[in-house]
Order: sequence, then structure tokens, then C-alpha cells
Amino acid sequence: MEVLVSLLLVGLAAAAWLQAQADAVRQTRLSANQTLALMLAVDMAERLRASPAMAPGMGFSAPFAAQASLRTISCEGAGCDAQAWAAADASQWRQLVRDALPQGSTQVQVDAASGQARITLAWRDPAALDSAFGSGSGQRCPAELALAAQDGVLCYTLEVAW
Repeated sequence: MEVLVSLLLVGLAAAAWLQAQADAVRQTRLSANQTLALMLAVDMAERLRASPAMAPGMGFSAPFAAQASLRTISCEGAGCDAQAWAAADASQWRQLVRDALPQGSTQVQVDAASGQARITLAWRDPAALDSAFGSGSGQRCPAELALAAQDGVLCYTLEVAW
């Protein structure tokens, strides 16, 4: 009987340890995605600061689901004006976000008159649905991304001025 009780206690301890390991892996993945989102948002902020005259051409908004089918715009050669270059640069950055984050999507709101922008990155994270880690870790997503709370999507927003 004592051996059975000992085995039960060892089994419970092992189950608790495995659950703690799974939570640690989920939290590490969430943290890595948040760090990557911050780096990508700072990248766009630097693009806006480097070319303030072209900032209005870098604004973008589309629903989260629609962003999977967007095509990257290319602007090479002498035939591109400043606005076409800005649109192509923003398009390539959006593709970088899409490739770097799980189903990564973006929204960039530019107010050129005040020299300010709001950069939002969104990505799907299944841990946001099945864990307390995800639910409180992301920021509120903008309504323009057309997301519901049960979508398991986290957002990161950075406001910048130049």
C-alpha cells in the first residue's frame, strides 16, 4: 500500500512538472513573438523617420484575414516616384511581418501633419486561447483589423513621432 501511495505522489509530481514545462515553453514563444513584434515596429518607425515626406504613402489598413492574400509591391528602376517607392517599401515591410510572425498582419496609421504614426502588429497565437499567459499579454487590437476576442490574435502597438 505504501508503494502505491508513493507511486501516486511521484506521478502527481511528474504531471505538475510537465505542466510547468509546457507553460514555460508557451510563455517563451509568446515572449519571443512580442520581442519580434517590437523590433519590426521599431523598423517601421525608423523607415518613417528616415523619409518623413513619404510617410503618408506608408499608411495601411486591412482586415486581419484579408492580409494573407496581399501581394508585395515592387518598385525598381528609374520609373518610380517617391510615393510609389514609399508604397513598395511599406509593402515589403508588411511581407517581412507576415513571414516573421505567425499569420503576422499590420496596420499603420500616419498623421503627416503632426508627424505621428501608430504602428500595430497582430499575429495569431493559439496560447492566447488556452492559457492565461496569452490573454493578458497582448494589447487591444484596433477595430479595423476585424478581430473577435476568440480569434486568438495578439496585437502590439507602437506610437512614434518624428
